[in-house]
Amino acid sequence: MTEHHPTKAQEDADPNTPPAKRAPHEHGKPDQLKDKEKEAENRQEALIDEGVEETFPASDPVSAKRIT
Repeated sequence: MTEHHPTKAQEDADPNTPPAKRAPHEHGKPDQLKDKEKEAENRQEALIDEGVEETFPASDPVSAKRIT
């Protein structure tokens, strides 16, 4: 007796197959870019510094665009 293992296509076509699988729980910040967070903060600081240099001396404060 050999067991019959359905193919991926057969599993997808089966009406008894659940529509989705539960994603594994992550601890901490659920963010795809969390590994790049430090790099982004450094880039944001660089953009602010560049804005200060380009507008100095000016009477209005710098308003650098926040990159998220």
